[in-house]
Amino acid sequence: MTLDHNDLEEQKPEEVSKEESYDDEGSSAGTNDNRGESFTTMTKKEKHRIKMFRLMVLGMLIMTAVVTIVAKVLLGQQENRNFETAYGQFARSLADAAMEQQQSLRAACKSLANEITAYSQQSNQSWPYVDLPLFESYAKGFFEHSKAEFIGVQNLVMQDERDDFVNWTTARYQDWVEEAHLLRYGNTDLLNTDPARYNPFISRKGPNRTFPPDEERPYYAVRIMQSPPMRAYGPTLNLNLATIPGNQEIHDALLELKYETLVSRIRPFGAVPAEEHKNFHTDSEADNPHSFMYTPIWREVHNPDSGIVGTLSSSVAWDASMQDLLPETVTGILSVVRNDCGQVFTYKVSGKEAYYLGPEDHHDPKFDDLAIIVELGWHTHPDFTTTPGHCQYTMFVYPTDEFKDGYTTALPVMFAVVVACTFSFVAIVFFIYDCFVQRRNLELAQDAARSDMLVSSLFPSEIKDKLLAQQDVGDGKGNGHHKGGIPDPCDSGIGNRNEGGFAHLAKAYPHTTVFFGDLVGFTSWSSTHNPEQVFELLETLYSAFDALAKRRHIFKIETIGDCYVAVCGMPYPQTDHASRMVRFAHDCMSKMHILTTELSETLGNETADLQLRVGLHSGSVIGGVLRGDKSRFQLYGDTVNTASRMESTGVAGCVHVSQVTADALRVLGKTNWLTHRNDKIVAKGKGEMDTYFVSIPTASTVLSSTGTESLDGTDEVHTVDVRAMDASTLSV
Repeated sequence: MTLDHNDLEEQKPEEVSKEESYDDEGSSAGTNDNRGESFTTMTKKEKHRIKMFRLMVLGMLIMTAVVTIVAKVLLGQQENRNFETAYGQFARSLADAAMEQQQSLRAACKSLANEITAYSQQSNQSWPYVDLPLFESYAKGFFEHSKAEFIGVQNLVMQDERDDFVNWTTARYQDWVEEAHLLRYGNTDLLNTDPARYNPFISRKGPNRTFPPDEERPYYAVRIMQSPPMRAYGPTLNLNLATIPGNQEIHDALLELKYETLVSRIRPFGAVPAEEHKNFHTDSEADNPHSFMYTPIWREVHNPDSGIVGTLSSSVAWDASMQDLLPETVTGILSVVRNDCGQVFTYKVSGKEAYYLGPEDHHDPKFDDLAIIVELGWHTHPDFTTTPGHCQYTMFVYPTDEFKDGYTTALPVMFAVVVACTFSFVAIVFFIYDCFVQRRNLELAQDAARSDMLVSSLFPSEIKDKLLAQQDVGDGKGNGHHKGGIPDPCDSGIGNRNEGGFAHLAKAYPHTTVFFGDLVGFTSWSSTHNPEQVFELLETLYSAFDALAKRRHIFKIETIGDCYVAVCGMPYPQTDHASRMVRFAHDCMSKMHILTTELSETLGNETADLQLRVGLHSGSVIGGVLRGDKSRFQLYGDTVNTASRMESTGVAGCVHVSQVTADALRVLGKTNWLTHRNDKIVAKGKGEMDTYFVSIPTASTVLSSTGTESLDGTDEVHTVDVRAMDASTLSV
């Protein structure tokens, strides 16, 4: 069966064949030509006005902008030179101060290391049993010259010296700590003198601030002297500092390089009590970065080959060299410090203070070409850079917009404002003009939208898109129109190509369910009513059916008289097409009963006697558009014929389905919807057929059902639907 729409739609003027076109001046072709000529003339005039207006505005802009741009450029260049000169002076001062601080710290560390070695030689003490009396006094002078915050001495203890060293420290540790407190604070008020906290063994750093005995190692780096002093008799006394992460590697590097001073990674700093430490730094949102500088202590003064017997560690506070350096009025210079261990952090130097901004590089890349780079470490050993365990630091100094603003005046900005006002005036004029153009374009768009709605109501979306694309190609090349009809599509699922070189617009849909619904009693009813009443009934019913079809994702094909044709499973595949179409059929019956009852008040009581007879069949169909006059989307195939037979042999008020549709419902778990028809039907071209009546179970059945229905009507689980049930629904 073929669903032909040629009798349902007036012939479109643009698709009329050449033999049937009108020749008089009032023809549609002539109207389109006149309309096109008028539109072309209007467009040309509009373009000419815009062109003249743009030339006028361009002349105004050129005259206004030349003077302002030249003046702004010259003034800006002068200000930029002043900015770069001032920045260079202050940045170099900052870089030189950082270099000097590093040099002073290294020199102070080496000097103190030599003091300790000299004392051990003069006092005939043998390592590792060496301590420096009045160490806190030496530390005081060290801090004044180096700006360091902490200093400590670690004696290197060999495995065979371990027990003797512990006995030596046990006899002296109380005197060391008390002496340091008296020299630094003048009393021992801050000292916890509980001797139970002392560990009579070499310990290692364990989890949760525990200090268990250390395992056997080739050597131990045990700190016995430090400033600020310890606040208690342990447990950090006799602690092997090499067990702190990163310390073992840097001590190994010291033993290999012998005479180099090495710097550690950035690490948490807790060597100085918090109430003392806060006095060293400007308040910041985060803790300032600290490193430790390690210097070897040799057995003999100035003799690296005599062997390393200890190490001297001092804290490196990176903001120490940036404070008390710039004038109070100078703000906004960034100092970015990097090391080759993958760490980076940033300070902002403003006046005499340095503010820690946090990790990462916070400088603006636009100032990269103004960077001043300073290497903060130097060395002489050939293996210095390749020996692991330590980090090399580099400082990068950059300006900021805050610093640059101090050398920027408002004069160039004033000229820029003049230019901006000029451009704003032009923009407003263009905007007003554009509003009129946009209004005309909107009218054209509305016309196009109405045309698109008309086309969308006739074709599936994918067919519509291909058809319009074909029309565009045809208009552009001049060969896209088939003689007397709709242009061929550019792409399709099946079919050969026509003479114009475009494929036929046809496609196979393998899994669908076709719906035929006929109004039983309509012929006799329409014979007793006037045309207005007939169309009021049909428009009311079919509009309601259309709304139900959209809700169930059913595609309406057409209406032929009082027959409503629809399909499910196209243009997009739907695995539950059979059950979805059954629900749609019951929705239509229920809605028709309600509407005919309401219309009976105005169209006569016999209107309520009208019933819907529905036939369904599932299978493959072919859908497409035939070239020719009054072309529309049509369905073809045996599935369409069989669905029509199901409707014509059905019963009023019932949904009549074929064996194929019944099988599809069983697959979806809808066996309880089916009632086998006792008598076989005889269909033309098919012979005898087993068929079924379908009814969705009533509310009493729903109470025992375990399924639920999804909101869009799909059959993801076994479901029933009582919302569409109505008293007019018949069960066979």
